[in-house]
Amino acid sequence: TSFGFRGRGHFSMTINDKQLQHYRDHGYVIIENFLTPTELSKARDEVEDFIPGWLDYTANPRLPKPLNWDETPRSRRQMRFPFKGEQLNAVTLHPEMRRLASLMVGHDDLFCEQSDLTYKCKGHYADQDQPMHLDYVNHTLVYPPKDPSYWQTAFLVYYTDVDLHQAPTAVCSWQHYHDEILWPAAYTKEDRPGLYDAEVKVTVPAGSLLAYSMRTFHRGTRFLEEAARVGHFITYAPSAYRWLGILGWPEQGVYKSFSEWMSKATPAERELIGFPQPGDPYWTSETLAGVAARYPELDLGPYT
Repeated sequence: TSFGFRGRGHFSMTINDKQLQHYRDHGYVIIENFLTPTELSKARDEVEDFIPGWLDYTANPRLPKPLNWDETPRSRRQMRFPFKGEQLNAVTLHPEMRRLASLMVGHDDLFCEQSDLTYKCKGHYADQDQPMHLDYVNHTLVYPPKDPSYWQTAFLVYYTDVDLHQAPTAVCSWQHYHDEILWPAAYTKEDRPGLYDAEVKVTVPAGSLLAYSMRTFHRGTRFLEEAARVGHFITYAPSAYRWLGILGWPEQGVYKSFSEWMSKATPAERELIGFPQPGDPYWTSETLAGVAARYPELDLGPYT
């Protein structure tokens, strides 16, 4: 399928049909060496300007840790698109990532809702074993349905090698949780060990890509020895739906106070922040059940 769009500069077609089918079957795909050596080198040059010393430390953790490595957590807004330079911005708008996202939803009317640099090392505030979770809680006001026309596609580009000791992302195929309402959106190992037993750890060379959906359980893992890694989160979403996008009100969805407001608001008030209207085609038996699970106090009468 061709959608007739072009990115800036020359990019090769790196995502093949087998990989696209793996994403459809499992909710994620790992693509090694997604970036060309030139793209990776230019991106790493810009990373070095942005966070000096991190790439050298990643390559040789016997070196002193980068200056201010244990800084107070930085706001996502300090690490996001547009970046100084050209290559990180070009990766953000990579036509192959857009092609994958377009093939999932069936059209190319998309917007880039996220582009954040991410970096961590052993002992860093982000060095932790996360619970298995879904990302939709701060990417949509409602619930991610099975209907692919609503699918958001998240990407993690790795600018450094990731081995088992370097805090690889762990991802679980949605073959293990087919027909259920995906709430809660996070589980500890004690609560649901099967998700952890089936996880795949993403160990890849620098320049590789992980693509996954808002319906795909995954988690960050802890460093097993002195090490670091640097990556880049990018997410695409269909542009027709105002309730999608981490840069808007969905970003507040992780907070209890926001859920409480959503439950008390009128349909008209919710509509003003992008919530789907009563009668919108979004509302199906599945999405009603999913939103009811997420917001148990919300009166869904107007939406049924």
